[in-house]
Amino acid sequence: MILYDVKNKLFYKAINSGRPKMTNFPQKRAWGYVWKTVNGERVKFWFDFAKGRYMYFQYGQKWYRVRYLQSNDKKTNEDIFNGVLIDLSIDGQELKLLKGNVEKYGKQAI
Repeated sequence: MILYDVKNKLFYKAINSGRPKMTNFPQKRAWGYVWKTVNGERVKFWFDFAKGRYMYFQYGQKWYRVRYLQSNDKKTNEDIFNGVLIDLSIDGQELKLLKGNVEKYGKQAI
């Protein structure tokens, strides 16, 4: 599946996933969420801002995960030139969930 950012015209690879285990105590994780619009519906995107690399969201009956860029020192010049600086953790973005492979599209984020 493909998650398309309408404003920035970027494609993200959305992978089928299970519901994440959102516990705080055993793994010292800190979960948060942002609201986004996916195909016209408001959807919660969950992410672990302590350790995580993926955002999880449920659309329909399925859970998906998509990589997002953390704002830390792990960025490289290659990431910057590939457009990875568009951060999916921004609230209120308009996204579209499409079928297909992200490799077929031109501008891809990650």
